[in-house]
Amino acid sequence: MSEGRKIERAITVNPERKPGVFEEYEREVKKMAEAKTPQSVDVYVPEHHQYWAPFNYPNILVELGRTELGAEFNPDGVELDIPPYGAITIEEEKPIIAVTVIGSACAPPGYVILHAEPLEWKYPRTGIKMMVDDLWGEHINAYPWFKGVTEAWREAGLSSAHFDIPESRKITIMGGSQTVIGGPELERNAHDGHYCVRIIRVTVKGG
Repeated sequence: MSEGRKIERAITVNPERKPGVFEEYEREVKKMAEAKTPQSVDVYVPEHHQYWAPFNYPNILVELGRTELGAEFNPDGVELDIPPYGAITIEEEKPIIAVTVIGSACAPPGYVILHAEPLEWKYPRTGIKMMVDDLWGEHINAYPWFKGVTEAWREAGLSSAHFDIPESRKITIMGGSQTVIGGPELERNAHDGHYCVRIIRVTVKGG
């Protein structure tokens, strides 16, 4: 990655899009089907890149979001504000084909959203926008934790969200969980509906 270059979130709409129009290159599937064009199998070796919180890597942009509402770096990882405020964007030099996000909800069930920017804008009506929800596994809220509640608590633990995607140049991860308002949250106008990301595994097409 180029040093000092600004990383921006993945876009999910073709920047050349003309509304209501199928461009010629977007008609590939229909043309190949009509011509019965032979295809060859795409064989490759996957390469896994593993990134850990706090994600201080040159190819990653971390946007916590509204820190006044509780988004933060904490002992469990990067606790992102709810979408669209909090996000983690990763760029790779090789084509990204899969992403796994491991973390925990503030108040389960949690969810993780992935946006990806494809290498080729081949398909006109399917932006790469995916979501995995109903994720159980929470990091114990700090207030009961400091009173002695441990990770033995029934919902405590990690969750994992996996995404298989078309070949992409970059991905943006967002997430959240159930909104909980009460006690200390009310005092600072917070909601505790975050998702805390600990590990992101990115699979690219290798050699």
